[in-house]
Amino acid sequence: MSTFPTPSAARLAVEHELFLLGHRNLQAHVFGQAGLSLLVAMGAWNTVPHGRDIAWITGMLLFALLLQGTVWAFRARVAAPGPDAQTLRQWKWANFTVVSMAGFAWGSLGWLFVPDAQVNNLMVMTSFAGALAYSAVSNVYDLRAFYSSVGIATVVLLSKIPHAFGDQYPSVVGMCLLYMVVLSMVAHSAHRTLITSIELRLENEVLARAHAEQAARAEKANRDKSEFLAAASHDLRQPVHALLLLIEAYRHSHPEAAQHPLIQQIASAGRSVGALFNALMELSRLEGGGERVAAEAVRLADSLHAAVERVRPQADSKALHLRAFVARSARQGTALTDRVLLERILDNLLSNAVRYTERGGILVALRPARGGDGLWLEVWDTGIGIAPQDQQRIFDPYTQVGNRERDRTKGLGLGLAIVRRATALLDIGVALQSRPHRGSCFRLHLPQAMLQRHPQTAVQALPPASSSQVGALAGHRILVVDDDPLVLHAMQALLASWRMDVRCADAGHPSALPMGEPGWEPECIISDFRLPGPLNGIALLDELLERFPGAVGILQTGELVQNVQAEAEEAGYLVLFKPVPPPVLARTLCALLDNGGQQPGGAPCTS
Repeated sequence: MSTFPTPSAARLAVEHELFLLGHRNLQAHVFGQAGLSLLVAMGAWNTVPHGRDIAWITGMLLFALLLQGTVWAFRARVAAPGPDAQTLRQWKWANFTVVSMAGFAWGSLGWLFVPDAQVNNLMVMTSFAGALAYSAVSNVYDLRAFYSSVGIATVVLLSKIPHAFGDQYPSVVGMCLLYMVVLSMVAHSAHRTLITSIELRLENEVLARAHAEQAARAEKANRDKSEFLAAASHDLRQPVHALLLLIEAYRHSHPEAAQHPLIQQIASAGRSVGALFNALMELSRLEGGGERVAAEAVRLADSLHAAVERVRPQADSKALHLRAFVARSARQGTALTDRVLLERILDNLLSNAVRYTERGGILVALRPARGGDGLWLEVWDTGIGIAPQDQQRIFDPYTQVGNRERDRTKGLGLGLAIVRRATALLDIGVALQSRPHRGSCFRLHLPQAMLQRHPQTAVQALPPASSSQVGALAGHRILVVDDDPLVLHAMQALLASWRMDVRCADAGHPSALPMGEPGWEPECIISDFRLPGPLNGIALLDELLERFPGAVGILQTGELVQNVQAEAEEAGYLVLFKPVPPPVLARTLCALLDNGGQQPGGAPCTS
């Protein structure tokens, strides 16, 4: 249905605004009527016979009381909300009547004319001109009433002019008529301007309400979308999470079948789905303001080399030449920034370069910026390049200029969108230079204000999990709490394949939670966030850690809700977002248990 009112409704709204304006002006009429009348009567006292002067001022004051009565009569209707057609009709007739009577009253100024009393007559004419001018300004909301008032006043006054001005009366009459015509033209123009301004204001109010309603609908749709994504994400992540864990458990339990093509294809499909969920989660977090920058001193050369090593297997599989270059003056460069976000930026840029480069190589460089303002961190490749018209939109989600067929092996189209959001959070400039079929260069500008002078304070990134680290998990006691039997079975199978002493508890059955089994206490408790009953995963971890104070808590979640991570971190729990890749789970458990329960780095662990 249209947001704008019908023509009749719009006209009624304009009439209502004119009514409100007229009522406000009528109160001013009362004071003007009484005040000017008293001044005129006082000025004419020494010239006009006293009886006539008293009779005139008495009539003017009585008329002022009539005006005040009209103000009081419509006061309650002014306060009533919305336009009312019946009230407007009553007002028009009442206003027409009192304004016409005002015209007669001011036309009666001619009774104060005295032949040959030029000063008195000039004062009367000046007062009459002023009254007409005021009427032209104050009665523009109702032209019909204004024309009636001016016409009556002029006719009444002109009837007295010949007696007062003798032979000069034709000139005086002509001036009065000309003055009345000019005032009528001015009033007509002012009336049209007033109507236009009221119509524009009402249209703006309608547009403002429409925009507010649209914003409210958009906000509701966004809330509905977030709630749907939260529910859908949780429900879809659970089986994907279990699938990845079961695949890894099967590969550990059956080494002879680990290299079977079907197993590898199943694992690849599971990783693709997991990568999609993690990318969507990360992009949602960055766009929704759920990511908080945790600044620390990061040795840039070490982060660069670590990122290169993480992507080297993919580059080697395509026979690409991958190398890193760090300028001598930048080798000790340390930046005060968020290590996790910076690594995500580097990983996405490098993965993108490897994905779209079929021959040649990739260079990652760290060197001083031109002009000496900070450092440039660059990723060069000899890939397919990007046409000028596509260089802005490649940072939009799901945009892949070289993958129109949506080949999943070429990524999901979210990497550069994540880069743009993350660089904005870190206040890092990102620029692109590219030529089709020649390659591309993505350049990050690390400003001088971000760089540190004391590199020894840098915190090193955790290395990838190794087989020795996974082996170190053997014998550690761990409790897993979830309400999904499939996830519990998968966690049981995977952790048991790592030779951990594992217990699983179904959160849907409180009796299944360990109540202090003799001789067994967990060193680590992993709980899902969304659980049946009154407690969520954070509250459950709080209760269990009171029972087992020597344990550390980890929260697993498939939620897209932004405040879950903040709430968990405030409670002191590390967060793993489902589906959790087994290497990430192994590295996290090894780091926590080897550190005596201290969370490494204080950041959430994601794939």
